[in-house]
Amino acid sequence: MSGTSAFPVASPPWTLKATVYMFAFRVPSKQLLPAFAYSPLESQGVFSSSSKFCGGLGSVQVIRYTESPVGPYDEMLLVPGNFEYEANEGGKVARKRNLRVSRIYVSQKLTCYNGRINWNIPKHLARFSFTTPSQGTVKVEVFPNDTTGDSTESAASVRPFFTGIYSPLPYIPRFPFSTRIAGYLGIDFSLVQPPLPEGNAKDGELPGTTKWCKILPLQYSKKTTMTWVDLRQAAKNAEGTSAKPQQEGTADEAGHPDGVGLVRLADGVYSEFENWWPDLGRWQIGLKLEDATIEFGEGKYWD
Repeated sequence: MSGTSAFPVASPPWTLKATVYMFAFRVPSKQLLPAFAYSPLESQGVFSSSSKFCGGLGSVQVIRYTESPVGPYDEMLLVPGNFEYEANEGGKVARKRNLRVSRIYVSQKLTCYNGRINWNIPKHLARFSFTTPSQGTVKVEVFPNDTTGDSTESAASVRPFFTGIYSPLPYIPRFPFSTRIAGYLGIDFSLVQPPLPEGNAKDGELPGTTKWCKILPLQYSKKTTMTWVDLRQAAKNAEGTSAKPQQEGTADEAGHPDGVGLVRLADGVYSEFENWWPDLGRWQIGLKLEDATIEFGEGKYWD
């Protein structure tokens, strides 16, 4: 870690309690990662350039932590799939493939700081909005601090980075779920995270790191339900139809440029793709884990 910070260190292992909303999707091996797969800070340097993206099983998780070593917080993370990297094993260089958290947002600084130094998780701050359009349905919006052009990331954007509406699938009872099952099936859910660059945050919650880290998080819940996930990022106009996208590269009424690849869908609503991820359908099957336990142990580190 570089730099100094007044934040207390919360070393691993961590055991957390939470409600988890997740969905998974298959990414073709030849698909290029969209620019928004990385935060602006991590899009430059070793974190994004040290590995080859190989596709595979991607996932998005929104997590509401009620208990953690650093207190309650909200989180949204993207795992786009597998990355190929080189690791030294017994004096020989071996090529490996593992999953990676490429972009992640959290609602408070203590977890932002500690997630970065403990496991190279590239956390950044964001404001989270949770609303209930109807009984059992939850709408999640994430407003990042790192997309405003301010390198200190001191305030949240007025534009949501991600919008998802999670509704329970009817007639399907709750069931137990654990990621430990993957190990029995020969599936490796370990995350391998490259070193992180240091950010320019005023309070020092964006430290950099110098070593690689491998970590196997665990999640389990006895109260899991299946959900529909509505990923449509477009707002609705007064007639209930989708707002027409504005031309790329133009500005909104406040003078904010859309930026490369972004289109304005409605006032304050911006998205690179209609359903957030390239070639992803509007409706996805997801899971909701209630009273979930999440474990983050000590990582394995190397240069």
